[in-house]
Amino acid sequence: MPRLPDLVITNARTRSREIVDIAITDGVITAIGNRLDPGAQAFVDAKGGLVTPAFVNPHLHLCKVWTLPMMSEAALEAYQGGGMSEAAKAVDLAAAVKSNYDASWIVPNARRAVALAALHGNLHIRAFADVDTKARLEGVKALLAIREEFRGIVDIQVVAFPQDGLFREPGAEGLMRKAMALGADVVGGIPWIEADEEDMRRHVAFCFDLAAEHGAETSMLLDDVGDANMRTLDMMARAVIARGASRAGRSPIIAGRWRSIPRTISAS
Repeated sequence: MPRLPDLVITNARTRSREIVDIAITDGVITAIGNRLDPGAQAFVDAKGGLVTPAFVNPHLHLCKVWTLPMMSEAALEAYQGGGMSEAAKAVDLAAAVKSNYDASWIVPNARRAVALAALHGNLHIRAFADVDTKARLEGVKALLAIREEFRGIVDIQVVAFPQDGLFREPGAEGLMRKAMALGADVVGGIPWIEADEEDMRRHVAFCFDLAAEHGAETSMLLDDVGDANMRTLDMMARAVIARGASRAGRSPIIAGRWRSIPRTISAS
């Protein structure tokens, strides 16, 4: 005798605008149709509301939520102006916030943001935590705690992110290694922030090497500076090809959201 579903969502509107019932057993959709299993253990009436897969946020600086009052107007103006041509300046100005980083206030801020995300159907978050000599590991520690607190409710991947660079920020390399040892899920990168092309390539290589050491993925911000001459996306792509040719298995890169600017493709 087939097992009855744990839950049936009735009167659910699909994206094709059809009204259906949805049967769920052990967290898996087992049937979609009309008037399903009246003997189910529980029912939820969607009342014609839209039912979709959960939303995914692949890039959220969760260690910085609710910190706008701490931010200078100069940082905001630099980031938003000139087609992001002053993005590097904005990053440097915004770094002042991190001098006050402490897990004791990051945790409640992040908790509030994740709870709101869950309320609105965002059940998967790739959460970035700055790692540098100012932020230290406070953001990582806070987001690791939030990851465990919301386990089973919101799937959170903690990204150790060298926002201020690896080689222009002495000490960041060691902190990145410690962040991954603490349990961060993903190695973040932002190679364009470095001072020259050689350091940008070293940045990419460091991130891939660290990810390989921990069997982790990488997530990089690439060329989001309004500069058509920037080539960190190209650097990353070449590194992926080179490493893919020398090893089996999945690619070491997972992300890098990109957009068009005149005569080039950039990533952010």
